[in-house]
Amino acid sequence: MFEVERAVIGIYTGREDNVFWRRLPKDAKTGIETAGNPIRRLTGAIHVYGGDFFGVPRSEWDPEDLAERPYDIEKTMALFEESNRLYPPE
Repeated sequence: MFEVERAVIGIYTGREDNVFWRRLPKDAKTGIETAGNPIRRLTGAIHVYGGDFFGVPRSEWDPEDLAERPYDIEKTMALFEESNRLYPPE
């Protein structure tokens, strides 16, 4: 069964500019390539997701070699903490 997630996203500073990716063939050097570019400033937003966000298997891609691997929620939470430390609210 395929579960569709739903989300509401409220931006409170900056703007959202998504990076789009496309999967490459299995024999490619990397698993993905960019198909669009992000803006070069921070965006602040609140995301509210429906469904079991953490219970659904996910993938993420290494930013250096673009290799696909299982999503690591602990690493993501540590990145959020580091960002909060570096960019505290004014």
